[in-house]
Amino acid sequence: MNSSFPSLLMGSYCSQVLTLVTLLLILDHSCVAQERETLLQLQQSLFDPSGLLSSWKGKDCCRWEGVICDGVYGHVIKLQLLPQPRRDMEPKLFLAGEFNSSLLHLRYLNHLDLSGIDFNQKRIPEFIGSIKQLRYLNLSFANFYGTVPQQLGNLTKLEVLDLHNEYENLVVDDIIWVSYLRSLKYLDISGSMIANKRVLMQVISTLPALSYLSLSGCGLHNLHLSFDHLANSTSLFHLQYLDLSSNLFEGPIPSTLFQNMTSLQHLNLSSNSFNSSIPMWFDKFTSLVHLDLGKNLFDGIEGGIFSFLKNNRYLNPIPSVIESLSNLETLDLSNNQLVGHIPASLGKLGALQYLDLGYNHLEGIIGPLPEWSANLTFSMLDLSYNQITGPLPEWSANLTFSRLDLSYNQITGPLPEWSTDLTSSRLDLSYNQITGPLPEWSANLMFSEVDLSYNQITGPLLEWSANLTFYDIDLSNNQITGPLPEWSANLTFYDIDLSNNQITGPLPEWSANLTFFTLNLSYNQITGPLSEWSANLTFSWLDLSNNQITGPLPKWLANLMIHELDLSYNQITGPLPQWSANLTISKLDLSYNQIIGPLPNMSINCSFLDLSHNLIFGPLPIDIGIRYQVYDLRLNDNLINGTLPSSLCNMELVELNLANNSLSGSIPDCWKNSLSFLTLSFNKLSGIIPSSLGSLPYLISLHLNGNHLNGELPQALGYCTHLVILDLGENNLSGSISTWFDESFQSLLILRLRENRFVGSIPSQLCSLSRLQILDMAMNNLTGTIPHCLGNMSSMTNFNQSIPFGSRILSLDWDQEHVVEIIKGRYNEYTRIVLQLVVNLDLSSNFLNGLIPEELSFLSGLHGLNLSHNHLSGNIPIGIGNMTSLESLDLSNNYLSGTIPQGISELTSLAHLNLSQNNLKGQIPKGNQIQTLDDPSIYASNPLLCGDLLRKKCLGAEAPQPPKISHPKDTHEEDKLDKALFYVV
Repeated sequence: MNSSFPSLLMGSYCSQVLTLVTLLLILDHSCVAQERETLLQLQQSLFDPSGLLSSWKGKDCCRWEGVICDGVYGHVIKLQLLPQPRRDMEPKLFLAGEFNSSLLHLRYLNHLDLSGIDFNQKRIPEFIGSIKQLRYLNLSFANFYGTVPQQLGNLTKLEVLDLHNEYENLVVDDIIWVSYLRSLKYLDISGSMIANKRVLMQVISTLPALSYLSLSGCGLHNLHLSFDHLANSTSLFHLQYLDLSSNLFEGPIPSTLFQNMTSLQHLNLSSNSFNSSIPMWFDKFTSLVHLDLGKNLFDGIEGGIFSFLKNNRYLNPIPSVIESLSNLETLDLSNNQLVGHIPASLGKLGALQYLDLGYNHLEGIIGPLPEWSANLTFSMLDLSYNQITGPLPEWSANLTFSRLDLSYNQITGPLPEWSTDLTSSRLDLSYNQITGPLPEWSANLMFSEVDLSYNQITGPLLEWSANLTFYDIDLSNNQITGPLPEWSANLTFYDIDLSNNQITGPLPEWSANLTFFTLNLSYNQITGPLSEWSANLTFSWLDLSNNQITGPLPKWLANLMIHELDLSYNQITGPLPQWSANLTISKLDLSYNQIIGPLPNMSINCSFLDLSHNLIFGPLPIDIGIRYQVYDLRLNDNLINGTLPSSLCNMELVELNLANNSLSGSIPDCWKNSLSFLTLSFNKLSGIIPSSLGSLPYLISLHLNGNHLNGELPQALGYCTHLVILDLGENNLSGSISTWFDESFQSLLILRLRENRFVGSIPSQLCSLSRLQILDMAMNNLTGTIPHCLGNMSSMTNFNQSIPFGSRILSLDWDQEHVVEIIKGRYNEYTRIVLQLVVNLDLSSNFLNGLIPEELSFLSGLHGLNLSHNHLSGNIPIGIGNMTSLESLDLSNNYLSGTIPQGISELTSLAHLNLSQNNLKGQIPKGNQIQTLDDPSIYASNPLLCGDLLRKKCLGAEAPQPPKISHPKDTHEEDKLDKALFYVV
């Protein structure tokens, strides 16, 4: 017996066991324990409010969401924590701690996608450059900050690198490291600042496999395109996708820029400043599918590939250049300066699905369009904002548009009787000159959205067929007349807007099955009482405001299912009904009616309740803060009396307006929560301003003016640093003006303290209120001199450059804001957009002394300056002519001396001037606007003044010419040239 046989047998047995173990390992491919621990560490560093990583539990991490392992050994090879993010998506994962290097333990990881995670402006970790087996790396839309680490150049196997940054806070300080990524096929560094841009194209040309390149929003301009490297490089032959949009390129497109990129399928050069004509050499791109040249300055189109845009007809045979565009599906030439006619020959582009020629200067009639092929299908055709004229054509029944936009043109004539098979998802013909009545469209005509607003459509509304379906129809701002029809019970509108027409008559008794999601009938001539609609009639939003509806509020409102109801600006009378406690409306507006009686003592659940400008009387319910679940309560301009219940403080209010009533007593000292807008002006309130107002951290607008409040300004108001408007005028407040008005009040636009009893000097801290545009401290007992630093207030110096549009200012409802200012010698009430534009400084009727600071003449954005009725002396500032926006100037009733500066004649906007009751002398200046101010009372009680207006001849003296004045440094000088401000008093 061979002695080696047992050994051979044993060896064969061991081999079989080893094979079996290997097979078992292959069958059991659950994840490796160390790699599972690495993933758990990563999970602990992330805040996951949406539970996206809730599956990350248990031993088998290969079954976790976003984790992919290989099928043999269970190693993690792919990590994608979020689905592909969109630019407009809110982040759902957030970095909560430090992003440590534990990912290095995933030694087989070749695909890492961290896109869409909010890394809270942390730096991209350098250790990622050590995961050398990576082929795919996506860090886009991840809110990284700082320099992109050059260590990423170590990832020599990388095929995809996506660093797209929407916040524009990444920097690529040395682009050379990208040249080491020789396997790269996909590169997106959009939104990053590239420090060494001059070698950018040299680096790009070294990537032989690159097929996708996106450099959008990188601040590139012509000098950063190395044309020689692009012209001589053959490595870009494979490039299929190129995005250079949103950069700073200008001038003609260089002919050598793309000459070797003949495989391009997607080219985006939009949002630059390319000008001249669109070149002819695009015909080399025979594979082009998407071409975007929008938002440039192109003013024409050369021959060659776009020659069809210059000719009305083709010669036979069709030019070969058209054949080169046979694959083109998307063409965007919008927002340029193109002129000329739109040719019918566009229809020869058989693959074209998306064509945008909007926002140009194209003209001519739209008639040639019927020459398009009947089988041509557009996903989107946009010809808006041009100068197209003529009537709408009778398009073929087979011509299909997903979206057709012809708005903002000069299309005339009636609407055609289109074919029953014509289909458009969205049709926009708004802002044209379409006339005539609405046609009897067939019941089979399908439109998802139709916008015919701002035309001249006349006649009544039609009894459309029950099968006619509109998702959204806008007929507002036309001349539609007659009553509302009794539409079919099966007719469905999602959203219908008939506002600003001439619809008359009462509201019809619509069927209970008629469904509107939103219905806008505002600004018509609808009369009569509200109809007894069925309780099953459903509206989400109903607007009947600005009509002539009369009668009381009906009881059916208690059962009508509605989200928002606007009945404002009508003639509704009677008391507020005792509606059901189940009444739930998100927004109810009954303002500007004739509703009379007390507030009902019932429970109301309504986010927005506006009962202002009615005849409501009696006291506020003492338990209003318990019964009324309201966030925005407007009861201003009524006849409400009594005191303010302390239960108001229990409401989760954002806005409370009780102005122009007859409320008395003190203001409760219990304010808290999230109140942002508080208006108690023009009542009979007394006592002190409660300190608890300082506990409102989100307070934006506070109006306590027109009351009988006394005492000093509470120190606690200094915590309300988000204030935009503070109006405490017309009270009996005393003490000095607080010094806590400092640079922390960076949003304060309006500070109004007039007609109080404040004493002391004007604190210099007010000069740090950089955005202040109305400062009114008139009619107090202020003493001392005018601070020189008031001349440095930036909003009054460069008003147009410093209008603040931050989140607090934008959150103001300017329609609700009212401020009274004395400008041009009379009281003016400002609201809406006008209030945002007024710039005024009023220190009149105090006891101020000393000179008028020359620095005040730096306030070139000021519209009104009133320093009258003080004890000011010295000369009028010699640079007064620099206050170029000044419309009202009152320096009367002071002790001013010297001559009137000739520069005052340069104030071309000046409409009101008062220099009376001073000691001025010399000749009244002549010329320009001042010649129109011909009332002698302007200069009364200045015995040493002379001039034709005073019928007092001067003895040869001339007014002094203003010397050059050193102004504060203006950092926005380039914007002054196009500054313009128009407002009506």
